[in-house]
Amino acid sequence: MSGVYSFPRYYDMAFSYRDFAREVSVFNNCIERFSRVPVKRVLEICCGQAPHLEQLHRQCFKYVGVDRSAAMLDAAGERATNIGACAELLEQCLTSFSLSQPADFAFVALASLYVTNNKEIQAHFDAMAKALKPGALYLMEWCVDFDPMVDVVDSWEVERAGIHIQASYWSASINRIEQLYEDTLHLEVNDHGKQLTLEDKSLRRRIFPQEFLAFVRDHTQFEFVGWWNDWDLNQPISGKHGVDRPIILLRRKN
Repeated sequence: MSGVYSFPRYYDMAFSYRDFAREVSVFNNCIERFSRVPVKRVLEICCGQAPHLEQLHRQCFKYVGVDRSAAMLDAAGERATNIGACAELLEQCLTSFSLSQPADFAFVALASLYVTNNKEIQAHFDAMAKALKPGALYLMEWCVDFDPMVDVVDSWEVERAGIHIQASYWSASINRIEQLYEDTLHLEVNDHGKQLTLEDKSLRRRIFPQEFLAFVRDHTQFEFVGWWNDWDLNQPISGKHGVDRPIILLRRKN
């Protein structure tokens, strides 16, 4: 069995249901409403193959992507070349990365904040504080768990150009005291008759809403702006209803 992240094309297909134009539109709405700096340089944490790059390039943003996977970054570089985009791609860890110059806006998608303990959470935000200009925003998708004690199972299918992918994702508790979960992404691929089974497992410390707010309050370099359901700024999260694909917005303090 091979790893999913060694096959960026199949990973890209598996998550092609996402509406990147809509998500970048939400970036722009957040910037217009809450940013205190003009935005030209956008940073993505755990960028993978940089699926937002084309939409960001169309709006003349300069792109910086950080990821640990060389294969994914190669795919991101190929994407940038194909569309003539300006992209700085860094093979670095989210807890210790550094940029040549700070960004004006940052985001992390698909719950990709893979930290396993409090020390790593702190290290990530210390790195982010250096990576963002004062007044800049940091948008995080699904990095706070609003149903924290629930094990997650999901599956879906994608078919395109003769390639069929059966995708599965599940998250199971490893240690509830440490809030540590194991995430598994599993792909069954049929590429014109060629069968592949791909799987990756990652450990992630779940972060609960009230502890997140307490962490931000105590981290003197960030402030909490808000959180919303399903990438919709008209749906602030109140705790009274279920949550799907929540976004959380922080701002680097001046």
